[in-house]
Amino acid sequence: MTIKVHGVLHVAMVTEDIERLTDFYVRLFDAEVAKRLELTTPCFGAGVGVPGATATTVHLRIPGAQTVLELTQYDRHVRAGTTPAPSNTTGLRHVALAVADIAAAAAELRDQQVEVVGGPVEVDAPAAARGVKFLYLRDPDGNLVELIEPPTAPPHSPRRSNRA
Repeated sequence: MTIKVHGVLHVAMVTEDIERLTDFYVRLFDAEVAKRLELTTPCFGAGVGVPGATATTVHLRIPGAQTVLELTQYDRHVRAGTTPAPSNTTGLRHVALAVADIAAAAAELRDQQVEVVGGPVEVDAPAAARGVKFLYLRDPDGNLVELIEPPTAPPHSPRRSNRA
């Protein structure tokens, strides 16, 4: 049996400074604060598996994106590296955002003195990803953010023969 999923609602980042991280995404990516929640009920702590936890959550809408970026600041944090990592451990691997012009985005990152970890590069293989341009940057919490410029033309896919 499988669980039928109807979409990705949000990607969550845990931070120790929600105002700083909110400002970063609003300022650099023109994100809009869609919702701000104070999560203080026992139900919240029980639901995330950290009994007694309270938190502030901000939902950000990035122009053109369907999925919300959820930033959460817990009242108590656990540093990354704790095994197994509970819900209030900071960080994630990366969030990928689509851009129309990777070169312009890279220039803006330099102007804003944002740390670019790698790129921009243009993918040459495999064929299915050829032409994609991307770079990785770090937000103020050290989370990786990938900016991706899709190729201008769809990748070539060979025709399949109907012969058996």
